[in-house]
Amino acid sequence: MRSTFKVLYYLKKSAQKKDGTTPIIARITVNGKIAQFNTKQFINASDWSVELGKAKGRNVEAKTINIVLEDIKSSIHKTYNELTRKEIVVTAEKVKNSFLGIGQEHYLLLELFEERNNILKKQVGITKSKATYQKAEVCKRHLSAYLKKEYKLSDFDLREINHSFIVGF
Repeated sequence: MRSTFKVLYYLKKSAQKKDGTTPIIARITVNGKIAQFNTKQFINASDWSVELGKAKGRNVEAKTINIVLEDIKSSIHKTYNELTRKEIVVTAEKVKNSFLGIGQEHYLLLELFEERNNILKKQVGITKSKATYQKAEVCKRHLSAYLKKEYKLSDFDLREINHSFIVGF
């Protein structure tokens, strides 16, 4: 199903700070439904181009803000594309939450291994043998060594596991 998708920026003038700067808000629109969030970027209203939706001028501050806004926009587009590949219905709220990492649980590989091995340890002598537990511990040590050697990491996010990771291990 084809949907309309747009990202734009505007100033929230009602939230102007004491120093005169105003927060820049990102608005995501999918099929006419809107989701918004604060970009954590601030600018004087006189330095903002409403038509272009970005900072005007060529000074360092304007260039920095525009680079950050462009990075946010490209990340939102990437998030939207990933969601459209995975899901049947994509909403502005889903795109925003996915971009901001809201509602996503982060599972770490060795952390889950440790939890599983603790469960195994409690089952030794009941439903599992001591050898089964020892093999699981050896596997965890090998995985830890692989992560440190190949990725220079102490743990690995499950969402980042791919074919090359599995083949390499």
